[in-house]
Amino acid sequence: IRRDAPAASADLIIIDECSMVDEELGRDLLSFGKPVLVLGDPAQLPPVKGGGFFTEAEPDFMLTEIHRQAADNPIIRLSMEIREGREPSAEGEGLRLISRKDITPEEILAADQVLVGTNRTRKRFNDRIRELKGHTDPTPEAGEKLVCLRNNKKKGLLNGGIWTVTLRKAPRGGLTRMVVAPEDGGKQATISVPRGFFTDGAESVPFTQRRGADEFDYGYALTVHKAQGSQWDDVVLFDESFAFRETAARWLYTGVTRAAERLTLVR
Repeated sequence: IRRDAPAASADLIIIDECSMVDEELGRDLLSFGKPVLVLGDPAQLPPVKGGGFFTEAEPDFMLTEIHRQAADNPIIRLSMEIREGREPSAEGEGLRLISRKDITPEEILAADQVLVGTNRTRKRFNDRIRELKGHTDPTPEAGEKLVCLRNNKKKGLLNGGIWTVTLRKAPRGGLTRMVVAPEDGGKQATISVPRGFFTDGAESVPFTQRRGADEFDYGYALTVHKAQGSQWDDVVLFDESFAFRETAARWLYTGVTRAAERLTLVR
């Protein structure tokens, strides 16, 4: 975190989704010498790697009561059914539980975010959504949605952040060069990504090509693990909890709670 960041002049630093904070970021936040209030949900998935800096100790307080207004929200009712080990059955405005044969391409394209379980499904969905949107070039075009895969403090890039391509620049030395804007507003960044991230997948790009480069992939569909810490108004969630065995309920709970207003759960 930059020393001139808003945290430097804050009276109190509040951290939501605190399980996502790793040791480096946690120590950075504490170094400002400000009181820190951290909030988290123990029912969510643990981060794939890193994280947990603030969750290793016992919490000072555990909130257990659901207030009436929240209890009336169908998405929250659904999340509590999952958390309590019951079969999802909640209904109401803003919530749909449907089968795969009933979801339409139009509904997928209209969602703010599509969430899935596995990287294999994620890649397949991203390819299909790009096809539906009329993109034929394997590398990103202006207006496309990307997800950051690795932090870059100097450029303000955070792993899991969603960006939109505003300008595609001429490629250079196997690097796809673009200007991108963050989903939540803020300063644009110029990025250089090895072409293989978009054509063959991140796992195909050797370390020698990653050195000094940025790491991005298409962000139309994300895994629930990558979506942790984020929330969107309208989410389509494809239930692949079967792939996670002992953490299946936590996976589904985490996916459901990414939706703020509307959720389509495809089972």
